Amino acid sequence: MRVLLINSNLKDDLLAAPPIGLCYVASAAEVAGHEVRVLDLCFKRRLRQELEKAIIGFSPQVIGVSLRNLDNANMLRPVSYLPSALKIIQVIRELTAVPLVLGGSGASLDPQGVLEFLQGDYLIVSEGEKSFVELLDALNRGESPAEIPGVAMWRQGEFRVTPPQLTSFPSGNPRLAKWVDLAPYEKMGGGYTVQTKRGCRMRCIYCTYNQVLEGNHLRLRSPMEVVDEIEEALYRFHPEGFEFVDSVFNDPVGHCQEILEEIIRRPWKARFSTMGVSPKNLDVQFLQLMQRAGFTSFMTSPESASETMLTNYQKGFGIEDLRRAAEAINQFAFPVLWYFLVGGPGETRRTVQETLDFIEQYLVRKEGPSFNQANIFLGVRIYPGTKLWQIALDDGLIHDHSKPLEPLWYLSRELDLEVTMRQLYEAACRRPEIALGDMEKYLPLTKLFGVIRKVFPFPKPYWQHLLPVHQMLVKLGVRSLFQATGVPARLREYLKLQSNRSISAPVADKENRSAKYCLKSPS
Repeated sequence: MRVLLINSNLKDDLLAAPPIGLCYVASAAEVAGHEVRVLDLCFKRRLRQELEKAIIGFSPQVIGVSLRNLDNANMLRPVSYLPSALKIIQVIRELTAVPLVLGGSGASLDPQGVLEFLQGDYLIVSEGEKSFVELLDALNRGESPAEIPGVAMWRQGEFRVTPPQLTSFPSGNPRLAKWVDLAPYEKMGGGYTVQTKRGCRMRCIYCTYNQVLEGNHLRLRSPMEVVDEIEEALYRFHPEGFEFVDSVFNDPVGHCQEILEEIIRRPWKARFSTMGVSPKNLDVQFLQLMQRAGFTSFMTSPESASETMLTNYQKGFGIEDLRRAAEAINQFAFPVLWYFLVGGPGETRRTVQETLDFIEQYLVRKEGPSFNQANIFLGVRIYPGTKLWQIALDDGLIHDHSKPLEPLWYLSRELDLEVTMRQLYEAACRRPEIALGDMEKYLPLTKLFGVIRKVFPFPKPYWQHLLPVHQMLVKLGVRSLFQATGVPARLREYLKLQSNRSISAPVADKENRSAKYCLKSPS
């Protein structure tokens, strides 16, 4: 069959990410004998013309649309990605009537809601390499795909989904650069993405990876296979750098060490980063191994530096682990981006201050340049299938009719929002290492990095260069001008609506379907 796979993610700023999952599915479908093309709409300006060219020129028999996220998971600056995806699909529907299959991690977070809202025919839940290929085979034979694991659909007016089977890593090399032009991603500071495992055995109450998307059972790739993929990409496509996108890169630590040691043994050199380093078991020896392998930066998400909150979030490590990790990191010149969540179950003024005190003590370097940046987000996004969903139900923050397409938030009722916002803003105005979630409104300005770099080359990742900007604003005493006004009142009103509203299911009429959801910022 002729298959067109479309990346609907249009986020083209500093956080732009190549669609590695879509490429895994494309490679699997091609290996199965299908004729596959990929249309990456990120960085495209004329979406209709791109869709017309791809659909009319190729005449696909099946179209798959990938949805990376439902929204940006930022309570201070909420943005839904569903309206833009709906516009893309409406154009597709105008051009062709072939079966439309939805997929991606965003689609898996609420299969029924996404299938209704985006008017798809089928939806792939969780991993698509096997399920999507089996769906194609069923459609080619004219058979119903209802019994295929990981496939959701409407059948006789009822939503039906067959649970996915996550037993092993489904395939090896996704041939990322074969399907996607990486040049615009590299222009924005991105790298060639690599996955070494699926599944996460952490127990974080809010996380969708371990409870919804990939499961709690680790499925590891051979370290040799991972490094062979890197080597092939390095010689064939010459990327500027690589980024590991595992949910937790250094768990299990032995598997990670084998990969790093294999990289070191190879005759070539490359630059690496990763989005998911756990503070647990992170010591000088491990960081030295990362450095020898070619790591130049990484991200870590402790979420809190309060023992109480680490326990409540079920992070699997304590404050002493976090302190040891920070002390080890400070012996290196790695730019490190730290993520913290404020507002989870049991959060109080005291626990917030404990996190701010940790940042002050461990992430602010007393001598020399600072390499740590702390992004602090207020509110924790609630997704179905997670432990936090049940906690939020019990606490009355959501109800049985709550729809996760509408961004739902957990924000501890023990917090005085005026006091909390004052704590956060005062810390950010004093310490340039701290950035708050409302700074996301300035992310479109980061596109300038790609332009400036043509004249003044500077090292990646580009997010490390935001620190000097913050330092300048703090030194000039004007960072307070960037504070949002009326935030506590706005958040209280939004939470009140969230706990009270009951959103009706969308109707079949596509003109009215999206109107049944309020997918806008609460501001």
